[in-house]
Amino acid sequence: MYTIFVLIAVVVVAAIAGFFLIGPGKRFAQRHNEVHEELHEDRTPTLEYAVPVGQDPTVVLAALEQAGFTATSDPSHPQQTVLIACPAGVDAQREGVRRVIESAGVTTPQDGARVPDRVQFRDEA
Repeated sequence: MYTIFVLIAVVVVAAIAGFFLIGPGKRFAQRHNEVHEELHEDRTPTLEYAVPVGQDPTVVLAALEQAGFTATSDPSHPQQTVLIACPAGVDAQREGVRRVIESAGVTTPQDGARVPDRVQFRDEA
């Protein structure tokens, strides 16, 4: 009898947790896809930052988002790439984006690997 009660309680808790987790998770995925599509449109001016091998683009993305930039990772490139929207124009926002990425300090939280001293965008190579 006790086992059946525990089983029912577990199922109810799992259903409630799934209800709350699936909704926000689905919205996050939809927003990520919208940003990804927007940054791949030809009409959207973007900068591309090639994240050094072995480093995590998440730290760069978080710094950019905190500074008010729209950015996403781009898995279609062979090297990890972060695309950053520049609605005011690439040339007008290049140095601001560079400062934000350089201020991130590290790109791998676990080992503290440094961001390169001079962040270089793909169109500057």
